[in-house]
Amino acid sequence: MVKSVIHFFLVFALIVVGTTAAEDRQDLDVYFFYSANCPHCHHQMGLMQAITANNPEVTVHFHEISKSSSLWRRFLEDHSIGYGGVPRTFVGETTFIGYAESGVALTFSSELQGYLGNRVQIVKAVEKALGHPVSLGSYGETAETDGQRGGDQFWPLLLPLLFALSYLPLRRRLASAERKRLWLGGLIGAAILAIFLLLAVLPETVVQSGAQRLPYPLFVFTIALADGFNPCAFTVLVILLSLLSYTKNRRDMLLLGTTFIATSAVMYFLFIMALVLLGGFFLERFGRVIMLLLGALVTGAGLLNIKDFFFLKKGFSLGLSEEQQLRFSKKASRIVKGLGRPGARLGLAVGGTIMLGIFVNLVELGCTAILPAVYLTTLVSRYDGLSAYSGWTAFYCLVYILPLLAILLNFVYVFKSVRLTENQGRLLKLTAGAFMLFFGLLMIFKPELLAFG
Repeated sequence: MVKSVIHFFLVFALIVVGTTAAEDRQDLDVYFFYSANCPHCHHQMGLMQAITANNPEVTVHFHEISKSSSLWRRFLEDHSIGYGGVPRTFVGETTFIGYAESGVALTFSSELQGYLGNRVQIVKAVEKALGHPVSLGSYGETAETDGQRGGDQFWPLLLPLLFALSYLPLRRRLASAERKRLWLGGLIGAAILAIFLLLAVLPETVVQSGAQRLPYPLFVFTIALADGFNPCAFTVLVILLSLLSYTKNRRDMLLLGTTFIATSAVMYFLFIMALVLLGGFFLERFGRVIMLLLGALVTGAGLLNIKDFFFLKKGFSLGLSEEQQLRFSKKASRIVKGLGRPGARLGLAVGGTIMLGIFVNLVELGCTAILPAVYLTTLVSRYDGLSAYSGWTAFYCLVYILPLLAILLNFVYVFKSVRLTENQGRLLKLTAGAFMLFFGLLMIFKPELLAFG
């Protein structure tokens, strides 16, 4: 009898405790919006799966935005969010945008309308909503181990160093210009190979966090400046200024040279904006496919430019042909004809220069459209809206014309005709080709690294 009573009270106590615990437990719904073509979404997916698998009181709702478009739009409207980038995570009323394995500080971005997402802060937000710590299972141990590795894996950087040292024993055999070009091309190839080997052996979290620490303005400046060292634009500007040098008038050189450069900047701005708006539309819908196509295009253009370093004027090229250069030379000659004589019409020369700038930029689009393709993939993944697009593109175009302005000021200062030599043209081709090849391969194999912090 006594045992039965004790057993009854034990069962009753367990029921009461269990009911109280169930009542005290606070269930949490977390909404994770992602895109199948988004590399950062793929990285965050593991964290969200670990949270929902190891914590019964947390339910993570996974929604692919193309398949749950109405729900996605409703969430954005309910939280007054105009930026539609992913991954977007809703933990209660707290919203995170983007994702990085590293990073601790809780940082709010007014432009992106949310806190910058990282593993630590997303977990903390879930724990705050629950009122107790959460478990990540084996995922937390793996992420922590990956973050601690990578210090002894920089051996690929020895490849270009060893290749550079080979110049000492080979310098006698590299006396000819052709052999020097082959050696320099090999050095560029060794450097690109070393970078990709480094990206392959380093833990992904280390590589990604390093890329996200690179300031975006620095990236845009670098891409635009590399784009500005463009043999096509250089050639036409040099032709125009060479003809102007015979007028013996610095004012005319400065005015018409500035007019040509300003026209090039405006035309390039309009072209890149059209490319960004059109590319952004397709990237949003067919992100990974478009990224692969653009990556293949940029890589192919890079290989063509590198080919021109070794075999200039042989086979297909992105540069201006001799026929096109002759055509531009004749147009520039008509512009400057008679400027040095009394009664010359400077206004007509300015108008002719503007028309020349428009014509040149339309012809050379195949020469200049490559690096802007890299720029647009980073821009549309980071920003949303016409004001952001136009602001960054204006900055891009200002940097783009810096080399042209340097050429103009040099002409005005030295006041003599100078031509772009073949060797200078080859080096410009090699530099541009190396940039294109590197970023083209990134777009194909490591698109997640094109997200700068």
